[in-house]
Amino acid sequence: MKYGRDILLIIIITVVFFFIVRVESYFFERFPPQLPAGITMEQWKASFEHWAKIGVYVAGGASLLWYAVAQLLLKVNKSQNVGKRWIWVMFFLFPVGAIVVGIFFVERTENMFWTNLFFMVNGLLCYYLATLLFSPSSFKYTPLGASRIRRW
Repeated sequence: MKYGRDILLIIIITVVFFFIVRVESYFFERFPPQLPAGITMEQWKASFEHWAKIGVYVAGGASLLWYAVAQLLLKVNKSQNVGKRWIWVMFFLFPVGAIVVGIFFVERTENMFWTNLFFMVNGLLCYYLATLLFSPSSFKYTPLGASRIRRW
């Protein structure tokens, strides 16, 4: 039953980041970027939301995939087998790839600072928080900083 709870909480974290994408979209309404000629604000926001949500999907999927692999495939039967951080980092590359693709395909504006920052926050923080808080018991200290945050 604990596995189902962890998976549900990973999904909830992912859903929270979908709402964060909406808040970021409202940010751009309040502080509109300098758009190139021929693109309306609605078109640009639709492009931004589309690629930001793809980043969140990928981060949530990578979190669930990490959980499944760590729970079902990685076996800890001696202390030498605990160091699997490199696998966790490999799954971290999925959200990074989605961020790069999103930054590449979203319509360019004059200043892309906020757009790029929001893409990175959405993808990386979603994956990091989900795996930091809800990795399987044997690997709960694998994410960076987990030994300081997780105590249960």
